[in-house]
Amino acid sequence: MSQPTTPPTAATATATATATATATKLYSKKAQVYDCIVFFLFITVSSILIVSVPVITRGVIFLQPETPQFNVSSSLTILNVSSTAIAANFNVTFSTKNPNRKTMSYEKIVALLLDGNESLSAITIPPFHQPGKTLKTFQVAFPTFFLQVKDSSSSGGAAVSLTTKLHARAKYGGWTWPVEKDLIKATCGDDVKVEFASNVTTLVLGSNECDVNGQWKRIAIKCSRIFRNYIYVVSIFLFILFVSL
Repeated sequence: MSQPTTPPTAATATATATATATATKLYSKKAQVYDCIVFFLFITVSSILIVSVPVITRGVIFLQPETPQFNVSSSLTILNVSSTAIAANFNVTFSTKNPNRKTMSYEKIVALLLDGNESLSAITIPPFHQPGKTLKTFQVAFPTFFLQVKDSSSSGGAAVSLTTKLHARAKYGGWTWPVEKDLIKATCGDDVKVEFASNVTTLVLGSNECDVNGQWKRIAIKCSRIFRNYIYVVSIFLFILFVSL
């Protein structure tokens, strides 16, 4: 025969309630600790992400040397002029400034003279080294070239459009990343229109500042753009997060 079930006493009910309350508090404390750990990890990872991108971009920009500056002054010597063609010599004086603290080395230097997209003459320049914060001047005498006269001036002479370019492989004396050597391209006096009368033999052209481009410059511009856009996005995100709190 089964024994009769003993009804729970008040003491038993109290003990059960106490155990349940203790277990609930323990679970609640564990949940709070877990939430704190998750929040701490979230803040840590977010802080690293927020800080790392600006630090990396600014670091890459810092590793790019400043682009050297080029100026030209030139003279055009006319050897023969006809109604359709010109034979001439072109002499150019290049002035280059190294704005960096360390030496800039140039090799595989080629100077080009163009009439629009047509190459008129080219000459190779010996390599050289330029210490930091210095100005260097060198002269280039292009071989005799012939070009077609495109326009006639009102004085009965002729008019041509000339562009001088300088291409050089440059290496900086300090550490650069990710590009060790850069192909510097300087465009000087882009599409300068030269007019002269038929009795003029030499024209002295004014000084022109060159437009200089290369990978170092492009990397610095790209990283600066990423930095600005990232700061803009992060600012919007933090503002939305602050408003929602």
